[in-house]
Amino acid sequence: MDGYYIALLIVLSCTGLIWTVKGIRKKLRLMVFFGVILMLAPILVIMGWMAWLPLISSVALVASLFVRKDVRRTEF
Repeated sequence: MDGYYIALLIVLSCTGLIWTVKGIRKKLRLMVFFGVILMLAPILVIMGWMAWLPLISSVALVASLFVRKDVRRTEF
């Protein structure tokens, strides 16, 4: 792999980490979902584990389920 390619993947992984932390703080499930995908996909590509890439969406979905908003229900 070229050095620039690895650097780009590391930047993408760091961006995913930032999105994940920001999504957890603001309790935004979609931001956590995409952040985990953006964080894990470049790591698996760098390590050469391309067979595990289809499982990233499942891991991201489970991670996003841990983020819960407090929903106030109105009573009728």
